[in-house]
Amino acid sequence: MSVDGPGFHVDVDVLDNAGKGITQSVHDQETFALRGLCGDAELYGHAGVHNALADFCARWSAGLDTLTEDAGVIGDCLAHAADAYRGIDEAAARHMPADPGTAAIGD
Repeated sequence: MSVDGPGFHVDVDVLDNAGKGITQSVHDQETFALRGLCGDAELYGHAGVHNALADFCARWSAGLDTLTEDAGVIGDCLAHAADAYRGIDEAAARHMPADPGTAAIGD
């Protein structure tokens, strides 16, 4: 479904899919914390290397958490916008069930 107006064109399905994709990405990040990625210190043979990697993963994960919070808002906004476009289109279809220009074309 697409919506056109003066100076704009919106492909509502693309808008909705973008919102869903962002929401899925947020979910994926929420269910996978980088903090636990590095494993135990014994894997590295050196506590300093492990601690540096653990610190990096914790900081990177915190940054991703901040980004996904913002992305979550964006995904929700896109989904609400798509719903609004669909609602407006459905309301217009109820008020104008037939194309008023059809009679003029038939003449």
